[in-house]
Amino acid sequence: MNKTININLAGTFFHIDENAFLKLRHYLDAIGQSLMDDPQGKDEILKDIEQRIGELFNEKLTKDRQVINENDVDEVISIMGQPEDYQYDDELFKSSQPKVSKSKKLYRSGKDKILGGVASGLGHYIGLDATWVRIIWLLLMIPWGFSFWIYIILWIIVPEAKTTAEELEMKGEPVTIDNIEKKIKEEYSDIEKRVKNADYSHVKNGFQQILETIGNIFLTIFNLFGKFIGVILIIIASLTLVGLVIGLFSVGTIEIMGYDRNHINYPEFFNVSVVPTWILALTMLFAIMIPFIYLFILGINIISNKKLGLGKTGNLSLLGVWLISIFTLAFAGIEHGTQFANENFVSVNKQYTLKAKDTLFVRMLGNDLISNRKSLYRSDNLEEVTDSNGLKQLYSSYVHVDIRRSSDDKMMVKVLKTARGYTKEKALSKAENINYSYELTQNKLNLNAYFLTDSDLKYSRPKIDVIIYVPDNKVLYLDHSTSSFLYDVHNVQDVYDSDMANHYFIMNSEGLNCTDCIKNIENVEDVDIDINKEGININIDNGKEQAKVKVDQNGIEIR
Repeated sequence: MNKTININLAGTFFHIDENAFLKLRHYLDAIGQSLMDDPQGKDEILKDIEQRIGELFNEKLTKDRQVINENDVDEVISIMGQPEDYQYDDELFKSSQPKVSKSKKLYRSGKDKILGGVASGLGHYIGLDATWVRIIWLLLMIPWGFSFWIYIILWIIVPEAKTTAEELEMKGEPVTIDNIEKKIKEEYSDIEKRVKNADYSHVKNGFQQILETIGNIFLTIFNLFGKFIGVILIIIASLTLVGLVIGLFSVGTIEIMGYDRNHINYPEFFNVSVVPTWILALTMLFAIMIPFIYLFILGINIISNKKLGLGKTGNLSLLGVWLISIFTLAFAGIEHGTQFANENFVSVNKQYTLKAKDTLFVRMLGNDLISNRKSLYRSDNLEEVTDSNGLKQLYSSYVHVDIRRSSDDKMMVKVLKTARGYTKEKALSKAENINYSYELTQNKLNLNAYFLTDSDLKYSRPKIDVIIYVPDNKVLYLDHSTSSFLYDVHNVQDVYDSDMANHYFIMNSEGLNCTDCIKNIENVEDVDIDINKEGININIDNGKEQAKVKVDQNGIEIR
């Protein structure tokens, strides 16, 4: 029967038999004696060693056995190592250090932290730099906000590495006497350097201390703001780089997936340059990607204490690639600009005589047989279609309609066909190839809402301007189909172009005058509107003048 003794190791009580106690005390005394030559941090080293021994003892105890015996002490000593093993040179010691498995434990770092030390602790656990772990957390927070709550949960449930032994366990280093001693000496050495670098040449007065405190507050705020800017740079650069890479692979595989390359919205100069399209696409990718690579590195350097870089060779290589990309794109852009630098037009005029009382009805007509566009709207987009003769042509609805006052009593329709080219002559030749038509039947003017042209005019910016010259006192009605095509049409009431449709206008010396725009009738005391089978009769009286408007099958009569 052995005597049992109660001992306290780092705040934890243990029952230990007498022989085991004597061996443990002798072991701890030997460790203390071995630290006499270098008393720096001796008490803290012994405290951490006792705490580690206590943790190992706790692993030995079970429900059936609550007393530490001599065998338990021997096993702990074999793990921690004998104190005399550490009296030799560090390089010689490495070969004799006890073989201990380097199992890691998950802790929050108490020293390398921005918020709770979760990212740094995870970095040590999985073997990844803390900066990259923080970046991953930030990227996960953008599409999936629940990662923020995971961080908070880990902050709560994961213990913080407070002691030297816990810091060693967090990093996966064996908790031995030597490692504990080295760790504490490194910390003391760091403190000594800070103390030596401090300036104690004079005693600071109270005012200087206040100024220093205020300065430290502003410095802290500035550092936090800098970290925030670094995070923003990393997020923007990361999303841009990922988007560029995805775009590159998408463009490269679009034909394999069965899509037409024409559906890709390349810049216009890509399609007419002598430089192949795939080279221009790569140069544009490099021109955009390389600056964002440096923004990404800058963001990492802002939030991290480490200064990352690509080195002189990497920087010069990327600079060379970027300059070549910029010069290539500039060459293609200038080449495109010179090919379509000049604009010219062809004018086709035709006069018509209308009956005095006839109302001119104007409307736009599309062509559902050759175009997929079901609605009438003005657009400068070009669509490849097959005309009635089976020929491939370009279809465009880039048609402008203007209405102006005629210089005589005749109505005239002027069609301006416009295109761009390398010279005025080439632009004129291309304009002549634009096919546009309209039809006047009695008092109905049907304008095509589109035009056709050869495929080689795709990048010549072809367009049509239709100008209708209307004589004085002629009434015209703008059909609803003209709404999108009317362009900068002057009228007395300053009605918006798109709002002029579905209204009647009469031409006079001031321009088009709306006859049924009720919103422009002001100071009216009496308005009498009579609608019957024969038509519409409107009597207007503002107290000084009277006006009558009659609309029937013969047209509009205004008195």
